[in-house]
Amino acid sequence: MQAEQVLRQNDVGQFTKPGPRQYPHQWNWDSALIALGLSHFDLERALIEIRSLLSAQWQDGMLPHIVYHDAPSDYFPDPGFWQIESSPNAPPIPTSGITQPPLLTTVIRCLHARHSIPDFVREVYPALLRWQRWLHTARAANGSGLVYIIHPWESGTDDSPRWSQTLASISPQNLTDFRRGDIRHVPAAERPYQDDYERFIYLIEIFRQQGYQPQALRVHSPFLVQDVLFNTLLYRADQDLLALARQLGEPTIEIEEWLERLRANFNAYFWDEARGLYNDYDLRAQRRIEVNTAITFVPLFAGLPNEAQARRLVVEHLENPAEYAPDRDIRYYLTSTSKAEPAWEARRYWRGPVWIILNWLVWQGLRRYGFDHLAETLRQDSLELITRSGFREYYDPRDGSGCGSVAFSWSAALAFELESGTVMPD
Repeated sequence: MQAEQVLRQNDVGQFTKPGPRQYPHQWNWDSALIALGLSHFDLERALIEIRSLLSAQWQDGMLPHIVYHDAPSDYFPDPGFWQIESSPNAPPIPTSGITQPPLLTTVIRCLHARHSIPDFVREVYPALLRWQRWLHTARAANGSGLVYIIHPWESGTDDSPRWSQTLASISPQNLTDFRRGDIRHVPAAERPYQDDYERFIYLIEIFRQQGYQPQALRVHSPFLVQDVLFNTLLYRADQDLLALARQLGEPTIEIEEWLERLRANFNAYFWDEARGLYNDYDLRAQRRIEVNTAITFVPLFAGLPNEAQARRLVVEHLENPAEYAPDRDIRYYLTSTSKAEPAWEARRYWRGPVWIILNWLVWQGLRRYGFDHLAETLRQDSLELITRSGFREYYDPRDGSGCGSVAFSWSAALAFELESGTVMPD
């Protein structure tokens, strides 16, 4: 299968590159999905992928979004730019100083359900518990159980228009000279705008000055957002951690408390009853971020909407040709931002293109709520995009042409899941 070839070609032994040139290091949630794909033909290699990622866990439990295992590359920011040595919690392996959406526990539970790997689960369980405990403490705010992110890169949806207003309020001061690496291998028209990228870098400079200390960042980071996607995946990760804890005979009270608080407040903070959408929350501005993107459908993946909310998401938005459904110009599900948003762009990163990861998450969620026909449409669209344009990072929803990195690993990994039609364990 061609998907296996992509994963093997991007395999450097210790980890698998997300893309052969654009992403030459190890990324957190990419590796979780890559391990899921590898498990279809090489379970032992999948477990190596996970061990490699966990080897870079910080002493306080944080799991970084990039791990720089290997020799220098032309990627920016390079390991030295992060200056993580300013933190007493930094690991001996060079990493970034921020995290990414917590998909890893969910993937590990899935692997265990499919392959029965109790020894491996017992081996990695303490690291998973430490990471999720770190998220629920270092990133806690207002007693809601919802966690916040401090950088758009932590959301995994770097230049989503959800962040535009918050970023616009940030004025970089004395910015270090830098040269972007992301536009060397991909056209600039498919990447974040320069003004946004400068703010991305400015935030890192603030983090370096504060030694990556969570309490200091809570005070000094101008970007402090409770993200629907991140909190959805954390809730699902907590569910999966609880299931693993019970199987191992480990204490569960702490995890149960996380789940109870998060579920009790998720809809109260994020659900917009007037519009029938989920919105992120800007803690600095104390307001909902009222931008309509496909992230609004991701809570379906974790079973967080009630039946009425799920139906509104589908009927009023997902099936609405003015927003997400195909029309005479848009051929494929799921455009990452609503077509009704002024910021929508068909080929620019998270502002419009189809991402296989979003299609996969929403496909799983639709199946969970019984929208089987629409779920099958997303699955078939995803497979057709891959057949048409190969394993690309993202796709133009108008004609299905590929954008971003070529030979993208998580698109290959998720092709196994989509082809088999396998649903994650509840």
